[in-house]
Amino acid sequence: MSGYPLYLESGPQHKKTLAHVLDLLGCVVQADTTAAAVAAAPEAIGAYLRYLRRHGEKVDPDAEIVTDIAAENTEGLFSGQALWPQDLKPLAPAALARYVRWLEWSRADLLVLVQGFDDKRLRAKPAVGRSLRDILLHVLEADKSYVYALVGVLKTMGEPTNAASRGDLDLRVALSEARAAAIERLAALTSAERTRVRKSGKSTYSAHRVIRRMLEHEWEHRREIATRLGREA
Repeated sequence: MSGYPLYLESGPQHKKTLAHVLDLLGCVVQADTTAAAVAAAPEAIGAYLRYLRRHGEKVDPDAEIVTDIAAENTEGLFSGQALWPQDLKPLAPAALARYVRWLEWSRADLLVLVQGFDDKRLRAKPAVGRSLRDILLHVLEADKSYVYALVGVLKTMGEPTNAASRGDLDLRVALSEARAAAIERLAALTSAERTRVRKSGKSTYSAHRVIRRMLEHEWEHRREIATRLGREA
C-alpha cells in the first residue's frame, strides 16, 4: 500500500480544483469540484507511476493507492498559483538531477503522442476544447514564462518558442528545442538559484515551484491529448 498526501487548490465554493501530489512531482489532477478531484486522484497517481516506470524509475503502479488531504488552499487564485511549503525549500542537487530527467521524459512522451500528425490534423477543432496545435502551443509558451521567471531571458528557449508562435517553425521542433534549452539551463542552476525565492506580483517563484509547474502543466495537457486519442499519457 502506498499513501499519497493531496494538496488541494480551489476557490471557497470548492468548485474547479487542482489536486497536487507533491510526493510525485508533476502529478496533478483537475476536476470540476474538490470531491471529484480527490476521487480521481488514485487513478491519476497510477497513470503517473506507469509513466515513470516506463522510463526506469523504481515505482510500483500496481500497489494499492491511498490518499489523504494534507492541505487545502481555497483562495481562488488563478489555476496553479497556489504556493506550498515544499516550494520554499532549496532544491537539492540530487533532486534537481532527477527532476530534469523527468522533464526530458515528459516532453519525449508528449511528442510521441502527436508524432506523424500533419498540420491539418493538428489544427482540427474538436467538438469541445482546443485543437491539438493550440494545446501544444499553450504548453510551449507556458514553459517559456516559467523558465524566464526563474532565470531571466533564455534566447535558446525563446527563439524557437517565438518562431513557432509566428508559424515559422514546426511546433514539434520548437517543443523539442525549447525543452532541451530549458533542461541545459536548469541542470546548471547555481546553489543561489536553487535556493532563491522571488516574488512578482501575486506569484512566487523558486526552482522547486517552477520545475513542479512545468511538470504538472505538461502532465495535465499530455493526459488531455492522450484521452482524446484513446491512448495512455
